Amino acid sequence: MPHTLRHKIIAAVLLLLGGFGAHAAPPVQAVALRDMEAWLVGDKSLPLITIKMAWRGGAASDPEGKAGLSMMLARLMNEGAGELPAQAFQKAMADNAMSLSFSAGRDEVTGTLRCLSRYKPACYKLLRLALTAPRFDDEAVARMKQEQMTAILQAQQSPRSIANETLMAMAFGGHPYGQAHNGTAETLQAMRAPDIRAHYKAMMARDNLHLAVVGDIGRAELRRLMRDIFLPLPRHTTLAKTEKTAIRQGPLSRHIERAGPQTSIVFAQKGLDHHHPLFFADFVMNSILGGSGFSSRLTEQVREARGLAYSVYSGTSNFEHAAMWNGSVATDNKTAQQAMDVIRAEMRRIADEPVSAERLAAAKTYLTGNYALRFDSGSKIASQVLGVQLNGWPLSYFKTRNANIAQVTIADVQRAAQLLTPDRLLLVSVGGTKITLD
Repeated sequence: MPHTLRHKIIAAVLLLLGGFGAHAAPPVQAVALRDMEAWLVGDKSLPLITIKMAWRGGAASDPEGKAGLSMMLARLMNEGAGELPAQAFQKAMADNAMSLSFSAGRDEVTGTLRCLSRYKPACYKLLRLALTAPRFDDEAVARMKQEQMTAILQAQQSPRSIANETLMAMAFGGHPYGQAHNGTAETLQAMRAPDIRAHYKAMMARDNLHLAVVGDIGRAELRRLMRDIFLPLPRHTTLAKTEKTAIRQGPLSRHIERAGPQTSIVFAQKGLDHHHPLFFADFVMNSILGGSGFSSRLTEQVREARGLAYSVYSGTSNFEHAAMWNGSVATDNKTAQQAMDVIRAEMRRIADEPVSAERLAAAKTYLTGNYALRFDSGSKIASQVLGVQLNGWPLSYFKTRNANIAQVTIADVQRAAQLLTPDRLLLVSVGGTKITLD
């Protein structure tokens, strides 16, 4: 990107932020067309457009015995469309300074388009082709299979990845959340283009579509975009419904022996979903406990006070059909059990002892002040807007989020903390030390 253009884009982003950064609330408006709705943050001073799209389904919708199907679908969505095979499609994107990528999470397949304003017509045409006429050529399928297999093999070399995948299987058992979202060597080997094409037809519909659009586009143009690109998709998804579930209750631990100086530990329990009355109290509580980096109690006690680990973390993974509170730490084999004992002690302490007013005020300042940093680029803004949609929150969330945090009391934090169950955790350790929950 030319130097002067880069500075213009940075200046435009800062101008856009200036309009709402003080309140951390972008000027989001809803734009409807027939049975679709998109959320728009428009700004004509920004010579870029970002479109974030998501279809409900994701790895949780992979049929039994076909784990990794949604990820394969995502990998192939920009590998040729219409009359353009993969190489020609990639060249067309490069010629029009366009970035188009797809990925699959546990609950949705997501796509991101980014392009300069002057190339919008060509970018829209290529996006329409990708969404309505993907090719799924045998050559591209074989190549993406190899890429996905490489990702699986790389994950098998990472203690943290091994621990996380084992924890999900332990937590959810036979539910789709318990299967590897990238698939396995066996499921990938058996996968064929007709499987992928059938999954595409079942998933890519309008009634499970969410759209977030940011940048140089107005309401009228957005409606035309929705009409030309997304309206041709089927009206209804035909994916099988994924059932609600809850993570298994511990105490339960598993150790995977692995040579090396460190032990990686991941742990989890049932969490609070986005609509729970204590959701924001839980959010603030977790920031105090382990979610705010160097200012969290876990970092203070595990790293600063005892030097047991470089980093320790706790957070929430709120899937569409289950909520999980989880954390992780990696430490020397000799101190791994001590580190986990300290973590569980801190879980008990925050439940038993009310936090101080100063600690609560600091957490609120961190969470509300840090929020604006999630909107310092068009791509980040689009991600936040799409995330609010996927969480099922209303358009007003951007204006009420910080107010909800500000209203959390010391008693609220303790009530949320008392839902932590350090004696009933699920835990996986990978390395030289087996961790116990005695």
